[in-house]
Amino acid sequence: MNNTILNSYSGIKSHQFGLDSISNNIANVNTTGYRENIPEFKSLLSEHIDSINSNTVSSDRNFGTTVSSNAISTKSGNYKPSEGEFDMAYNGKGWFVVGKNEKGSLTIEEDSYEGEQENYFTRDGSFSRDSEGYLVNSSGYYVYGVDLGKIQGNVLTDKSVEEDKKALKANKLTPLKIPQNIIYQPTQTTKVELSLNLNTQKDSTLLENYLFDKNGNFLEQELKNLDVNALFNNEKQPLDARVNNDIRIRINQNDEEKEYIFKYSPKKELGENEFHSIEDLQKLFKEQTGLELDVERNAEGVPAKPLAFELKNTQDDMQLTLGGKFIDRLGLTLSNMPIKNNEAQRSNALYIASYTTNAEIFDDNGDKFYIKTEYYLNETGNNIENVNQKWTTRTQIYDKDYKEFEEKVYETNLEFNSDHQAVKKEPLEIDFKNAKISYSFDGVGEDLSSNLGYQDSALLKTQADGRTEGKLSEIRVDEDGIIKLYFTNGAETPVGRVGIVAFSNDQGLKKAGSNMFEISQAVDNNGDNKILSGAPILGWDDMGEGKLKFGHIMHKYLETSNTDVTSALTNLILMQRGYSMNAKAFNAGDDLMKEAINLKR
Repeated sequence: MNNTILNSYSGIKSHQFGLDSISNNIANVNTTGYRENIPEFKSLLSEHIDSINSNTVSSDRNFGTTVSSNAISTKSGNYKPSEGEFDMAYNGKGWFVVGKNEKGSLTIEEDSYEGEQENYFTRDGSFSRDSEGYLVNSSGYYVYGVDLGKIQGNVLTDKSVEEDKKALKANKLTPLKIPQNIIYQPTQTTKVELSLNLNTQKDSTLLENYLFDKNGNFLEQELKNLDVNALFNNEKQPLDARVNNDIRIRINQNDEEKEYIFKYSPKKELGENEFHSIEDLQKLFKEQTGLELDVERNAEGVPAKPLAFELKNTQDDMQLTLGGKFIDRLGLTLSNMPIKNNEAQRSNALYIASYTTNAEIFDDNGDKFYIKTEYYLNETGNNIENVNQKWTTRTQIYDKDYKEFEEKVYETNLEFNSDHQAVKKEPLEIDFKNAKISYSFDGVGEDLSSNLGYQDSALLKTQADGRTEGKLSEIRVDEDGIIKLYFTNGAETPVGRVGIVAFSNDQGLKKAGSNMFEISQAVDNNGDNKILSGAPILGWDDMGEGKLKFGHIMHKYLETSNTDVTSALTNLILMQRGYSMNAKAFNAGDDLMKEAINLKR
């Protein structure tokens, strides 16, 4: 038979396949997540003709063409915004996972996988919820992923951050379910962490608030130990004793004049006529001048409010001159002031560097309470002796109306090192409604509390595990595919992640209709079943942070078809031309056959 007819027939047939494939790509130009096909051809048969001069030139003869492959294009389509609540696109190498059965699963091991049913893979992320709350695609197939199991019925019970992080790296994918009306179950607070900045120069409170306890008892020892540099004057300006560090005294008594100079030292190891604490200053006045420095007291010896310094003469009458930058800042400047025996001079009201934080806590019914902590600076510290800055802290629980709920006050210290960071300590264990709260204010994780002078005192971050009841307000999917729910009570929590898998050879996947693909197998030369695409590869790192390895999720976006319309139309013309030319060749072969038949006649 005339080989021209055979060759042209195979060409017609192959180009018809190409036309079918390209026209299908064009037909799906607006199909979400569609992967276009690339038809490729190869020679059907060939032989080497030894009777021709094959010693010097090629003497091959080919017989027609056939389809070599209809490859899947793995390039990404475009990404367009979408209003669908669960619409999402995947940018990178990999596929979403779907299945027919709501009880199905797909477990992915390092070099193998196990599925309880047939699983399918798609780039079409136009997902929605069915009547039971399951995430499904447009064909009703269930969307697979990692379900953290927090939702029972329509009630969500939260877990710890550490548990969530571990569970989100699981390798077993199951259908995802997010009911419409989810309620965040009230949970009792068991842990509170605060990160704050305390500025020694900004905020203050009356000194009496620090030196009287809740029962009205005056704390004499705290007064003596107090670093003078922690005080503010009545204009709420810090005394700043490191700069305003001198006290100058001149006493005229019994026709004799004496002068003294006292200086503030940031160090606790004092030199001559130096002071650091109030007790140091009291001793200097008593031993050097005979004057008594104390806070003003009533006849019963109880300090009067508001607290103020009182300088009392317990000796013969004198004329007193007080000056120096420290005295000027304090507002106690005197010039030749006559002071009789047992008379005293009083300063203005004293303040101390202070700050207050409040953190919400909840009981098991979701009722709100507060943990209030007051911070009082009592030691400004110094780098010379490597002495940390210290704040006395007092913590107490109040009810929602901000009335005292627990009588017990928890007192401890908060220290800052030379790097302006809080020194980590064991959390306080606070009693609350027959339970315990682990409470710390030295930092949240790696965000340590600080004492930066260029930043106002402020509560920077709060992390607590208790919540009141809340209703679902918003759903978001982050770039790692983690589904997070947001509630009206301010809670946000992950409930799972969208499943992503990749394959070593996407070309080994088989189209299953409805814009989905499935795993295919073939028998190799050894007679063993071989997975053409390779076993599925988990899309996220099951160690470390568990982030997606090959791409990222785009929530409320959809991936368009990756068909290149311009290229498709060009190839369509080429295929059409190829088809026409092969038809011409077929006609030529047919004419030759007719002539051969006519020769016999």
